[in-house]
Amino acid sequence: MLSEFKVGNFLSFDEVQTISMEAGKVRSKIDRLYLEGNFKLLKFMAIYGANASGKSNLVSAFDFAQTVIVRGVPTSCSSCYCRLKDNNKNKPTHFEFTIKIGNEKYIYGFDLLLSSSSFVKEYLKQIRYGTTYKTVFSRDISTGKFEVNSFFKDSAINERLKIYAEDIKEDSSILFLRLMNQNKDSLYSSDSGIKIYKLVYNWFKYKLSVNYPDRPITNYSYLMDSESVLQIGKLLSSFGTGVSEFVIADIALEKVTANLPKDLMQEIIDDLNEQKKLYKEKDIHSTPAAMLRSAEDKLMFIVELEEDNIKCKTLEFKHERTNAIFSLEEESDGTIRLLDLIEVLLTKDNERIYIIDEINRRFHPLLTYKFIEEYLKLATARNIQLIVTTHESKLMNFDLLRKDEIGFIDKDENGRSTIFSLDTFSERFDKKVCKAYFEGNYGAIPRFHID
Repeated sequence: MLSEFKVGNFLSFDEVQTISMEAGKVRSKIDRLYLEGNFKLLKFMAIYGANASGKSNLVSAFDFAQTVIVRGVPTSCSSCYCRLKDNNKNKPTHFEFTIKIGNEKYIYGFDLLLSSSSFVKEYLKQIRYGTTYKTVFSRDISTGKFEVNSFFKDSAINERLKIYAEDIKEDSSILFLRLMNQNKDSLYSSDSGIKIYKLVYNWFKYKLSVNYPDRPITNYSYLMDSESVLQIGKLLSSFGTGVSEFVIADIALEKVTANLPKDLMQEIIDDLNEQKKLYKEKDIHSTPAAMLRSAEDKLMFIVELEEDNIKCKTLEFKHERTNAIFSLEEESDGTIRLLDLIEVLLTKDNERIYIIDEINRRFHPLLTYKFIEEYLKLATARNIQLIVTTHESKLMNFDLLRKDEIGFIDKDENGRSTIFSLDTFSERFDKKVCKAYFEGNYGAIPRFHID
């Protein structure tokens, strides 16, 4: 689970900004917090701000950091530093995550000089007691200094880690965490504590889900579960879509692949095999699946890997008071958007975190409220987290949310973004937050200049 995320010198974020999922002192609705030992984490955060205030840039920061960790530095990112100051070009961009894995809390971060796509620093630390840390590893690439052999008691493991670190001590093109997860399955085959390298990497690869308004957040693998199909039908009906049930219908593979580039299809197959491997490791009984959808004509296909065979399916819908069958492209934008997001309400993947930009896109205000309300009800029994950006004022009330579940992003006169929480304001519990927000009491609203 996520405790904190920090970003600095990236897009509109100049000085380091922090979004925290640490619960405040609010006493209401504590049943939906994650409470265990010293952990007291929020499971939801709604972030408000004017257009161009930096909300989408925050989502991009999560996405960029995840991409760098899992795949490497993207091309064409040399100008993604905060260009509001000329000298920022020569300053490193900073990313840092504080995350919970098992019963421990870790801090992982790195500094990256975007203008040359070169790493400057990288570190992984375990938080022991309060502000006391134990270093798992640290690197200062500019000096070639590193520390990798103080965390583990096994001298053989430490010697092996030193060899890996020596190989790239002055290599500014790769993260040590990523290197430690490339072709090293045998290294993690024992029950040694060195698995923390794999666990942290897998958190970024599999637990963090970053999503934009026009992309589905899901691979639709849950549709292979008959129980989930029944749940989805009930949810679609309860959200007032008019859909009473839906079925998954087979479709010829040739119809799906006819207009697909061969390299894209191979990428899909590789991804399905990766899913299959992960499911086997975690003993998950689910069918590896990927979803293909055309934004232009709303066509959607599900590609499955059943044993070693590729099969394709699509969705068909039945509506209330009719026996007619409808395809996905005949459904409303709101229904399709709901299907894109519904995994959040159904996922059985514990400790997963979803970041969703513009949760209210293509949703009626009441549907947005209903979706969040449903998520918060389910959050009492599940350890997942949801962070959304939104303009939806209906969410901004204490009947639904805690004070510390409402955040803001504001921009100053120079265009620099800052992040802060409603919990930093001394507001009474019954304060009409929505009215105060639109009166400008918290900032993070548009500033109009009309002559």
